[in-house]
Amino acid sequence: MTDIAISVFSVSSRRGYFLPSLNIQYQEVDGPQWTVAAGGTRAYVVRFGNPLKDDPEEQSADSHFMIRRLTSSLLLGGLGLFQSETSGRLFIRNVHGDISWTSYFDWPAPSDQPTAAAAQRVNDWFAAISKHTMLRRAADDAHLALSNPHEALVFVYRGLEWLVVGRNIGWEALAQEIGAPIASLRDLKKMANVDLGFRHATSTGIKARADLGTAGSAVALLFDAINASRAKLEPGFTPMTTTQSAEAIMRTLSPFPYS
Repeated sequence: MTDIAISVFSVSSRRGYFLPSLNIQYQEVDGPQWTVAAGGTRAYVVRFGNPLKDDPEEQSADSHFMIRRLTSSLLLGGLGLFQSETSGRLFIRNVHGDISWTSYFDWPAPSDQPTAAAAQRVNDWFAAISKHTMLRRAADDAHLALSNPHEALVFVYRGLEWLVVGRNIGWEALAQEIGAPIASLRDLKKMANVDLGFRHATSTGIKARADLGTAGSAVALLFDAINASRAKLEPGFTPMTTTQSAEAIMRTLSPFPYS
């Protein structure tokens, strides 16, 4: 009984280059096989096994790792810098029996009209990050973390470092300001630097997969640190509450990081 996970990616180059015609086969050590077919602006990543692990999130994550092998190979092969974005995904189970399948669709977020107060908040933050370089660098890393959930801790850690180094304070002082146990920051530092190949390579080659913990909660911590630092730099500033930070983060997140 064979299971199949099919992922469709839109692949583009800012220079306007197109993919060559490719048909790549790859055999995993522990069983499952891959076919990567690409050309023009599309790439089809197919994983099949007997059976595959019944976890759509894991299959989706693996497809992202595989498409990044393709974009890395295109780069090293001299064809240019390509970016990939998921266009669709299909899971087919039990091919030689009673077939069942599941598909995932993209649904737009509910539309709302920004208020004058929202515009004022944007203007206020624009002025603050323009005035304080460390806030600007940390905010940029928060944006990068949310834009790259599979690498979020790289940017969260660096965002925190901008604040710690820029203000010439210790990690303990920052933890106290944001109301977080210093042990939590130490765990984050260990994950980023030692355990999971975020900032430094590991002998195992293992990397963490995106989840709402690393893609969301860690960035919320960076939000809190940015707010706390601005309050120290601008005594009249009222930091966002924990609820406001959480709402701001949730507005940015896909509930399925590898969708």
